[in-house]
Amino acid sequence: MDGDAVVVTVVKLADDGSGDVVVRFHEAHGGRARATLTAGFRVADVTVTDLLERPLDGREPPVRDGDRLTVRLRPFELTTLRLRRC
Repeated sequence: MDGDAVVVTVVKLADDGSGDVVVRFHEAHGGRARATLTAGFRVADVTVTDLLERPLDGREPPVRDGDRLTVRLRPFELTTLRLRRC
């Protein structure tokens, strides 16, 4: 993850045993932030989820460029992404 204001707090496999990767991060400086997450694997799909890894309706997914995901965060916003591998 690039961007000094964004802190990654969790990288783990999804609780449902699917093999999906869950990444949780937040904006830590109290301002708006833009950061790019670069996955170390091919990403087939990305979903914004809640803390229980359930999809959030109405949330705009990150902008994708291959395996790079660009996110915009509000002050202190916590975001969880679920990455499905190819």
